[in-house]
Amino acid sequence: MFRSNWWCVFACLLFAGMLSDAWGDRVSIQYDANDPMQVFGVGDLTAALTSTGNEIVSEQADFHIAFSQYQPGMGPQSFRIQKEGTRGIRIFHGDSVGAMYGALELAEDIALGNGMQGIREKARKPYVPHRGLKFNIPLDARAPSYDDTGTSAHQNIPVMWEWEFWKSFIDQMIRNRYDTLTLWVTHPYPGMVRLPEYPDANYDDVRVLAKPVDEHGDRHWDRLDVFDPANTKVVKKITLDEKIAFWTRVFDYAQAHGITIHLYHWNIYTFGAEGKYGITDSGKNEATVRYMRYCVRRMLETYPQIDGIGVAAGEHFDLPQGGAREEWLWKTYALGIKDYCRDHPDRRITFIFRSLMSNADNIMDVFADYDVGAFHTDHKYARARVHSTTTSPYLDIEYRDGLEKFEIPCWLNVRNDDLFIFRWGDPDYVREFWANIPRDVLRSEAGYFMGPDGFVQGKEFVIKNDELTGQMEVDKHWYRFMMFGRLSYDLTLTRDYFEKRLAKHFPETDPECLYETWQSASQIIPLVNRFFFRVNDLQFSPEGCIAKEGFLTVDRSFFAHPPLQGSGILSVQQYAQKIIQNESFDGITPIDVADTLDANSAQTLAGLKTLRSTAKQSSPELLSTLTDLEAMAWLGKYYAAKIRGAAELAVYRADRTRTDHHDRAVQHFETAVQQWTRYADVATSQYRPQLFSRTHYMDWSRILDDVRQELESVRAEAK
Repeated sequence: MFRSNWWCVFACLLFAGMLSDAWGDRVSIQYDANDPMQVFGVGDLTAALTSTGNEIVSEQADFHIAFSQYQPGMGPQSFRIQKEGTRGIRIFHGDSVGAMYGALELAEDIALGNGMQGIREKARKPYVPHRGLKFNIPLDARAPSYDDTGTSAHQNIPVMWEWEFWKSFIDQMIRNRYDTLTLWVTHPYPGMVRLPEYPDANYDDVRVLAKPVDEHGDRHWDRLDVFDPANTKVVKKITLDEKIAFWTRVFDYAQAHGITIHLYHWNIYTFGAEGKYGITDSGKNEATVRYMRYCVRRMLETYPQIDGIGVAAGEHFDLPQGGAREEWLWKTYALGIKDYCRDHPDRRITFIFRSLMSNADNIMDVFADYDVGAFHTDHKYARARVHSTTTSPYLDIEYRDGLEKFEIPCWLNVRNDDLFIFRWGDPDYVREFWANIPRDVLRSEAGYFMGPDGFVQGKEFVIKNDELTGQMEVDKHWYRFMMFGRLSYDLTLTRDYFEKRLAKHFPETDPECLYETWQSASQIIPLVNRFFFRVNDLQFSPEGCIAKEGFLTVDRSFFAHPPLQGSGILSVQQYAQKIIQNESFDGITPIDVADTLDANSAQTLAGLKTLRSTAKQSSPELLSTLTDLEAMAWLGKYYAAKIRGAAELAVYRADRTRTDHHDRAVQHFETAVQQWTRYADVATSQYRPQLFSRTHYMDWSRILDDVRQELESVRAEAK
């Protein structure tokens, strides 16, 4: 009798559980509705619950979720998800950002785990204290960023004045755990703040160049008067007061959701004021010093949401390096901040003095007495190539001694100027990259900011598919932005997590195969970068084998510059010497590099064949992504052939009697032409040509002529 009743009770409980899974729960969420961060997190949590069959109720709930702030042992941005019995969850948090992240984490567990059974207890806090994006912002043809001569900058100027763009951009930052937005400008003040003491400097409206510049354009605009109406045209009618209201709204939204705003500058630029009130771009002009100091104070008065000001001792100075530039930056930016803080003693403004064209000794000689906020510096950690190595050596070589001498917190400037067009994704690489950063130099205060100088992360305008034209870059490259952001917050995320994200984003395909295929394609550019490493953005764009001057022949690339320091890769000349001297190799040879590139390309193409044959009703985004991966595969095959050709050519050049090596070099360059042709066919099937700001025209068909010419030049060497 007892056994019979027990089985009856068990069956009822099991049936009730099945009904709960099928029909969902009535869920109550207790949170602070006056906290925008909790509101944001609960918004995603509500969406995840309802999409998996649950109902949100305020009473008579059978499952409860609540938030509680818990200070001991929890730091900023931290959270703990803890079960309370079988019918409740409590999110403990160190602050409002932690509460938001905890809600987003719980929402994701539910969405990726197909319901409440996906919930897992966990505790998380930031691996990197602050995680930022670097955004070179082209506000106006009259207020350029570092280099607005490219297609992406020119076409994205109107986008910078779209509220929906910035709201979506900030929302993506939050979900990917970025907490710092750094905006990079030259001289934004006349078009962003009212300057009562310099009223003639102010201007209304938003303008773009009447005629886009070509590859010979001057990023400083020294040869083009952007204030001559004949050289620009209006794309948005807007008053200065309306501009101020717009940016106030953007900055308010960011601040309310835990995003810190930093404003970075290059110097010296005075767009809008130059030629008025005695102001020039000269560092020797006291009128310019007074004007700049005033602008900085007015910027902070207008936008109190700005928490940090960054500067560089370059790249438009007429003052010598070694102290004079640092003095000028103190008299302008630092004193402008101090003027503001004198009137607003409750405010603290972080000052970030970049290491560009300076050093720790010169910086601290002048800025040791900065006392109105934290004082930080930065270092271009992976130079311009985040997609190159997970163990960048340059900070230790160039800047560590100064950082340790003065104990300055240092931001890592993580530049991705090596890949703009194709979608990239290798979580293992990103995890290893963050695991190896020198966290000690952050001193628990700083972090990183990631972004390019030669491209604007606004919207996509060169894709041919009308359904994808105008897509936000953070949406097109969602996988890459997500990987770098999420892993820098939580280094424990595993392959299983990323496969679930792929399955959610592309439900029509096999996530495991897509993960491996995407990863194989994404190992190509980093290896090419290690074999031919250039520290600056204008020196090499791997997607086009181009530099500022145009196409990179082997004489301008592999013969002229060695592989990445510490990579263990032999140059083509070192390889040739070993061949001629009949010695064993003491490193990775160019042939090894080429073989690996071919293997990655082959694995990518094999994976694509499987994905294309099995995907059901593929979305335009998935089809476009697969085309990107195919393009990278053929690009890898091109570089493999070019590297083999260069290695054989190096042997022939070292010993002209070895004509068989020249013959093989010609064969490899013939193969390179074939591979570039395939690459160009795939790339141009979905992208139009564009001008890169820092290098040259990214025009695959035009570059094919250069690839063919290189073959003929190599062929002619034996004549």
